[in-house]
Amino acid sequence: MLIDAWENIIIQFRQIKRHVLSLVHFYAFEDYKMNPVHFQRLIPPLQRLLKGRFFEDLRNVMKEEDQTEAQSLLELLSGLGEILKLANGYYLPLPPRCVELPVSKSLVVLSNPEGKSDRYYGCGNGYMEEGSHVPTLMIDEWMTSPTVNEFIETLKLQNPVKLNDEPTELFLPQKRRKWHPFQMNLASKSDCYIARYALKNSQPLYFWVENMGRGDARYYKIPEYYLETAKYALEYKAQVKTTIKCAKIREDIIYVRLFKKFPVFEQKMAMLFCFPLSFIKPIEWIVPLWHYSDFIWVLRRLGIDEDSIRWEGVEMG
Repeated sequence: MLIDAWENIIIQFRQIKRHVLSLVHFYAFEDYKMNPVHFQRLIPPLQRLLKGRFFEDLRNVMKEEDQTEAQSLLELLSGLGEILKLANGYYLPLPPRCVELPVSKSLVVLSNPEGKSDRYYGCGNGYMEEGSHVPTLMIDEWMTSPTVNEFIETLKLQNPVKLNDEPTELFLPQKRRKWHPFQMNLASKSDCYIARYALKNSQPLYFWVENMGRGDARYYKIPEYYLETAKYALEYKAQVKTTIKCAKIREDIIYVRLFKKFPVFEQKMAMLFCFPLSFIKPIEWIVPLWHYSDFIWVLRRLGIDEDSIRWEGVEMG
């Protein structure tokens, strides 16, 4: 059953995360002073643990084609700020701190396995115990990123560039997301779109394009790490409706299904208080009822209103 599956995955995730934090700390301080730990010292023991039968459910939701489960885990925990990733494959432990959630004001502990885990269903280390004194960050201090409105405003601060070459593909504001091979008639009919330029032996370039009429267009370069944010901003600007399914699967637990993944920044924010049913493609989430308002806050950053949520009985095999 789904209930058993996700609860098992959370238990397994907490267990392996304690191992990671302990292992990084042990190797970093084995000479009684802090030294960076190379991933080659961490991956073998973690991978052996993860291959054990106990972690079978977690393996199934973490396995990526191009890296091991242990590598995926280190990437995830460094992305959450549980450990620090340095250049050339090195890691360091981080001091304990808390992140204050935006609406519920709950304090989630990071980098400390001693957080209060009772009724905690996120990817951090639980809630801060009363009487604990650790540094506290607001959520947008911990994970700095723009809302869709801020993204558009910041983009427009650039000087637009003039491009004469035709792009390889276009991303248009449509309910069903897809990249279209470039066609002039598609581009000319759209007030705004994202252009992708494929480059030989290099990463593609992305531009936010605004048609000004009479064949004139303004191109604003999009940093690749903001590409998913740009898609949401484009859909918000064009008033493309987003649908999200919700179902109460237990008195205090909500199942949420997205039809397009969050940008990585919002993924990490949600992981503070929710749990994804897959780390590979996190579009299904377990959300505690008392953090529903925090989840809505994340959606609104992306231009999604609460009326986009459709409550129903959901088949969850």
